Amino acid sequence: MAKLHTTWLQGNLVSMLTAAGILAAFLVAALLVRLTGASIMRRYLNHNGSEHEEGLVCTLRSLLTWVLVLAGVYYSLASLPEIDNSPHLSMLLSRALDVIAIIVVTWAVIRAINLFMMWRTNIAVARGAASRDITHQVNTLRKVLDIIVFVIALLYILSTSGVNLSPLLASGAVGGLAVALAAQDTLSNLFAGFYLGLDRPIREGDFIQLESGQQGTVMEIGWRNTRIRLLPNNVVVIPNAKLSQSVFTNYTLPVADMSLYVNCGVAYDSDLELVERVTLEVASSLQAEIPGADPTWTPSVTWKEFANSSINFTVGLRVKEFNAQYKLQSEFIKAIYKRFNQEGINIPFPTQTVYLMPSASTAKSDVVTALIGQELQRDNADMREQVIS
Repeated sequence: MAKLHTTWLQGNLVSMLTAAGILAAFLVAALLVRLTGASIMRRYLNHNGSEHEEGLVCTLRSLLTWVLVLAGVYYSLASLPEIDNSPHLSMLLSRALDVIAIIVVTWAVIRAINLFMMWRTNIAVARGAASRDITHQVNTLRKVLDIIVFVIALLYILSTSGVNLSPLLASGAVGGLAVALAAQDTLSNLFAGFYLGLDRPIREGDFIQLESGQQGTVMEIGWRNTRIRLLPNNVVVIPNAKLSQSVFTNYTLPVADMSLYVNCGVAYDSDLELVERVTLEVASSLQAEIPGADPTWTPSVTWKEFANSSINFTVGLRVKEFNAQYKLQSEFIKAIYKRFNQEGINIPFPTQTVYLMPSASTAKSDVVTALIGQELQRDNADMREQVIS
């Protein structure tokens, strides 16, 4: 027995030493990548010390290390005569290596996706995008991509393990169709939410006017609904599918600044040069004083028409946000009315003069009335004479 054991050991010593040498070589290579790989990769990157770049370097280093370790284990075991001469063991070894490799690559891809999404989020926020808005959108897209990568990896692992995927895919297709029909409204709102998040016709914090005439600030764009706070401080909830198909006005895009036009009118005997100068003085003063008004804006006066009782003109003002227009318009109306009174400028109110022309029938009735009056006067005179006598 001892002689048999010695013979087997002598016959397999070379192959065992070969397998150990192969494994040792790959492990040394993996150790070198682990120790020096980060510094080598940083030379080919625009290194600025950011955590996302460091995370990418660590991910690539870990991926290369695991690839070298798995390759060393595979080639060292495959070099053994027992495995090399057995098709069944070779197949099992290959499948096991494929499964482990898929798991490692899936982890690396998901980590790379997360790092890329975080990097794009920071860039968008640095350029002035709303942090809450862009973070919500990126997180949604990141979760979807992670799920897609995980499902693909799982299907590939099952396929590598020898599982027949045809019945599974067929049953999944039928089940997916049934779910899609049952949750048609929910899915339409879900995809509409993705559209609103990617196309970004509205963002959280934007002031919009709906097709129904309601105005408010976008509070939240969710998976199914969008919440808008109206001016009376009420909240209206709109399904994403209806919002994506409706026509609405976004007063925040492309910028929050907006023009404000106030209509005025003066009497026909007014000095229009004086009216324009006084109006611009009042408007310029309010543009610099009223909170929310644009102090750099130069107001304008545009004469419009000769109306029935006045000469009308429009004053152009500017505000930094939609809600600021109400305060500016109110203060301008009070200030311009007071200044016009001081300058003696008349703001007319609508008047109308009606002329009544006598007709033929009216003339006849006037004659008859006059004759009746004369007859009554004669009767009264006769009665007084009889009383006296």
